[in-house]
Amino acid sequence: MNIFDPVKFSIEENTFLKEALGQPVIVALRTKPADVNVKAVKPLLDRVQELVDLEKHAGAVWCGVDAIKKAIDTYLAEADKWSLDQRRGRPRFPSMHSYDSRGNPHRGAPGADSDQVKTYFGDDGQRHTFAIELIPTNVVDWKPEWTEADRPKGGLRVDKEVNRIECTICGHTESYNPESRGSYNAARGRISKHLRNAKDEVEAHRELHTNEFGG
Repeated sequence: MNIFDPVKFSIEENTFLKEALGQPVIVALRTKPADVNVKAVKPLLDRVQELVDLEKHAGAVWCGVDAIKKAIDTYLAEADKWSLDQRRGRPRFPSMHSYDSRGNPHRGAPGADSDQVKTYFGDDGQRHTFAIELIPTNVVDWKPEWTEADRPKGGLRVDKEVNRIECTICGHTESYNPESRGSYNAARGRISKHLRNAKDEVEAHRELHTNEFGG
């Protein structure tokens, strides 16, 4: 999930998400009102928790909880305005219309939202999108920092194309999951054991171990 669109959630779900986002998922769901669908909100709660953890521990760049809450506030404010305007005889969903020079609405005309609401009219009179990106598209191919260096200090080679650490003395390799810091650390542990227990070029392996692991 990389797009948050408040339009896809009910008013009750948006209100709940505004309060719950940023909390641990298990805690947030304890306060879930009866009119909030768990299947609808949990994927977003899980994704936000994941991104918060990645930002904290691995430096991931994303829009942040406040940006999501701002998008929710915008949608809730517009929804209230639409309801009031409808009682005044205006279209229920104004963005699903285009308007002529006299301000008359034309539903489904060119430029109007189709199928579902996607935009709202800002103070500048222009259409603006409710949906926001969780990870901005200008952040290209983000990867945890431990996969970035092809050749860290000490002579081990990290091949990020195939996700493995290679001993540059004998070619021994250990694989890891590039999305898991634990998997990467476990692979380093195995390569450390290899360097300590090598039977060939013993001194070279020990020197490499000292340079890489400090002893």
